[in-house]
Amino acid sequence: MLLQLLTPEEVDFCVKNTCQMEDGSKSKPLTGSKNNEESTNMPDKVRELITQKIYNNPFVDAVINPTKVSVNFYNQYNEGGHYDKHIDNFKAEPKINNAYFDYGFSICLNSDYDGGEFIVDNEIGQIPYKLQAGQVLFFPIIYAHTVAPIKKGVRKAIIGWMSTNVTYEQTYILRNIYDVNMHFVKENNNEMAVKSTLTQNYLKKLWGK
Repeated sequence: MLLQLLTPEEVDFCVKNTCQMEDGSKSKPLTGSKNNEESTNMPDKVRELITQKIYNNPFVDAVINPTKVSVNFYNQYNEGGHYDKHIDNFKAEPKINNAYFDYGFSICLNSDYDGGEFIVDNEIGQIPYKLQAGQVLFFPIIYAHTVAPIKKGVRKAIIGWMSTNVTYEQTYILRNIYDVNMHFVKENNNEMAVKSTLTQNYLKKLWGK
C-alpha cells in the first residue's frame, strides 16, 4: 500500500535531523546481503512526527487500524548500494523483542536518484515501487523484499514496523470498503457514504476484539 504521508516541509525536517550513519552490514538480516548505511540514533521529535502522521492518516486508520508503530532507523544507499531479497529481522532490536509486528514500512526522503526500486514479493509476483519524497510503502512483514542497486545519486529513507489487530485478509476487505466510501464521497452520495463508514467501523470493532 503506497500513499503520501509527509509534506515537503516534513521531509526536509526529517532530512535535516538525520544522524551519523554507520555501516548497515552490522545489523545482520535473516537472509540476503546488503550494502547500505544506517542510523538508529533517531531524534525523538522525528519518531514522534512519523508516529503521529501514521496514526492520524485516514487511510491507515480505516484500512490497517494500527495498534503499535515502531519508527526504527534511517537508512541510506549510495551509488552501487543495494539490499538483496530478505525478510526483516524484527527481533534484532532489543527494545522491541517482546512486540509482534504485522507490517513493515519504508518512508522515502528524496527522489533525486536512479535505480533503488523497492521490490516486494507477494502472491502475484515481484512488484517494483519507485517512491517519491514523502511517500510511504506499507507491506506485510512476512513478504520478502529487495532494494535494487542505486545507479546514480543517494537514496534516503526511514524504516519502521507496525502492529495491527486485523488480519491481512480483513485489511483487504477494509480497503475495498474504503475505496467504495471514497467513491460515494466524490459523488456526494452522503447517505451511502455514511452507511459504508458505519460498516467499516463495525467490522474494525468486531475484528479488533
